[in-house]
Parts: sequence; structure tokens; C-alpha cells
Amino acid sequence: MKRIKTRAGVVAAALLTALVAGAPMAGPAAARAARPQDQITLHMWAWADRNLCAQDFAKANPTIKVVYTEQLNPIPKLNVLKRAGNSNLPDVVFDNIEYAANYAQLGFVSDLSAVVPAAVKAKYAPGTLAPLTINGKLVGVPHDMAALGIWYNVNTLKASGLSIPHSFDQVFAAAATLGKTKKYAISGIGTLAFALESLAWGAHANWFTANSDGSYTVNIDNAITEKLATSYVAAIRSGGLLPDDPFSPVSGKAYAQHKVAYAMGPNWLGHYGIEPGYPKQKGEWSFQASLPSVGWWGGGAFYALPQSQNLAAAQKLAVYCSTSPTFQAQAATVPSFTGVYNVAGAFQKDPFFADPAGTAAQLRLSAQHTGTGWAFSPNQSYVDTQVAAATAAMVNGADVHTQLAKLQQQVISNLKLQGVSVK
Repeated sequence: MKRIKTRAGVVAAALLTALVAGAPMAGPAAARAARPQDQITLHMWAWADRNLCAQDFAKANPTIKVVYTEQLNPIPKLNVLKRAGNSNLPDVVFDNIEYAANYAQLGFVSDLSAVVPAAVKAKYAPGTLAPLTINGKLVGVPHDMAALGIWYNVNTLKASGLSIPHSFDQVFAAAATLGKTKKYAISGIGTLAFALESLAWGAHANWFTANSDGSYTVNIDNAITEKLATSYVAAIRSGGLLPDDPFSPVSGKAYAQHKVAYAMGPNWLGHYGIEPGYPKQKGEWSFQASLPSVGWWGGGAFYALPQSQNLAAAQKLAVYCSTSPTFQAQAATVPSFTGVYNVAGAFQKDPFFADPAGTAAQLRLSAQHTGTGWAFSPNQSYVDTQVAAATAAMVNGADVHTQLAKLQQQVISNLKLQGVSVK
């Protein structure tokens, strides 16, 4: 009641002022023009600290309300809603960049080419727009990147007798050395799926080629990948290379016991894995962008769904999340958009690390080590699942060549089931 009375009082005062000033009474058309713009509501699905983007956007755009829902694995739920004819699809989705072709294949992308000016496109880090450009259309805008580097514990690295590696061959050699004593270990890239794919990317063993006619060529079973898989599996079986990351049981235990000399990991690993997981290890960890040509493993992107009833506003939200200094200052991942590097939270001196200034500088350097030329599968989530299973089988003794050949045929069959032409 109080709000209604207050509003009525304001209107009455305004009318009185107009009458005293001798102004004419406003007619219906003028009254409509004087109303504030009707508020619209956008629904956004995302995870981690992307709620900060939704909040900041709503503050900057008072006529737009953003309803944020944490959703870790959007594609299955989107498919269920679409097949049921449900109109309650979100307007904007945050998901992995490597799933861009999936989103395009499923009809969950709108073309942002005309929405993002050329001057803005020019400020994205090398290679970060390429996976999001499909058939000449920009189907999403990136938030961050995951360039691989070396997170190392200064004290443990020294005690282990190792040095910071500059190639994957050096990593595998160090793992063999550590495997003999079992005293220290190297933490892997992440899940078994991401490890093999990241290694293949870094070695330019392109698994997928998107052909000009819309078809795909699959080349998972190749000599480069077989060599990498053989070395990787041997390193894990020796015990010198752990099969997961600090979010997972094996490495998690080793981190807690100060047994991890260094980790091959993305540039966000320190802020989101090590720092919150092992707060007592403050002042021990640092980062170096020492792995050349590592490629850039995914990252996150914002997609504006064409089913949105407020598509222009949805596209505006997606681009805002990709480029906003306000948002990027609060997030700890390395942004793809170089236009916010001066405020990006990932580049601020974090006292948790042994060398805050050096770590920030190396994180920034890692952004220039992003790779180009890697194409993702139109059903990358399926590929990830199958690669994890194949790699686990190899670690457990299955023949590497046989598993890669089997994996390739599984992926090709799946793509054909999805209606994708494979050459």
C-alpha cells in the first residue's frame, strides 16, 4: 500500500506542477510516451561466477531483468524442452566453446556477426573466435580461454629435482623418473578425455576437419596421436603422472600431501582448483606459460538462442558478458577479450601465489599461446565421453592402436546418426 500511495502522490504532484505552470494536460498518446520502457525478462543458464555477469548487466540495463539459473550440462535439457515443444527455453546459455558445433547442429545458436563490431572482434586473443565461427557465422562469443601451462609448487619442485618443462616429451621423461621412487608426482591435464585431446591439439594432430561443403573428415586414428597416447599411458602406469586434476580424488590427495611437483593445467587452474582447494599452501604455487604450441583447450562461451522472444536483448547480454570490464574484473579466468586485460581479475596480483606479479604476467603470456586450426566435432560431448572410455581402457592395458581405431569408428558412426556427412 505504501508504494501505491507514494506513486499516486508523485503523479498528483506532477499534475499540480503542470497546472500551476500553465502547461496543457497531457493526452493519452503523450502519457504513453512518458511511461518508462516496459521491462523485459531474460533467462540465462550458466555456472561458476557467471551470475556476476547477469547481475552487472541488469544494473547497466534497468529495463531488463535477468533470471539466472545454474545449469552445468545444458544440452540434454535443451533437447528435452525443444522436443516437447516447450517454449521455456533460456535466452542465453553459457557452455563450453568446444560445443559450438553441437549448438549449431541442434539449432541453438543465433548469428552474432552483425552484433559484434569489427573493432571488437579484432581484440580477441588469437584463435579464440575461430571455433565459434561456423559456416561464416559467429554463433557465440567467448568468455575465457584455457591455455595450458605449468602450475608448480616452488618447494616441492625443488625437492623433486625436476625443472619446469618446455615440451611434453620433457613431461613424460620426468614422469618416468618420478615413477621409480613414487615420492613425488606430476598432476595431469584433467580428465582422461581432455588429456588426450589436449595433447593431440598441442601436437597439431587434427582430429576433425570441417570441409567447405558442410561435411567432416575424422582423423583420430593417426600416427601422432598414437605416439602421444602411448607416452601418456606409460607415464600414468608408471605412477609418475597422475590421471586427473586437483578436483579429483587421486591428484587431490597428492596435492594435500605436498607430493605434486607441478601440474600440466589450464591457466585458470590456480584460481579455481589449487587456491580454494588447498588454502594452507599459500605462497607455494606459481605459474609459467612454458609449453609451446599447446593449443587452447576450450574455455566458455555465451550463446544467444534463436528461440528467444527478446533476441536482440539476449544477444546484447551475450556480448556484454564477453566484453564487460565490470564482469571480467570479478572473474578469475583468463578472458578471451583483450580489451579488458587491464582490469581482468586473472591478471591482478593475487597474494596466494609465491610470485603474484610474475604469475599474473605469465597468465597474460599464456593468452598468446593459444592455438589455431583445431576443429571440434559437431557432437563433441559424445567424443569426450568416448575418448575418456578409450583412454581408461589403454591405461588398463588395452592396445593403443586398437583403441584409437575403435574410437574413430565409434565417432564416425555417431556423426552419421546425427545426420552429419563424413568423408
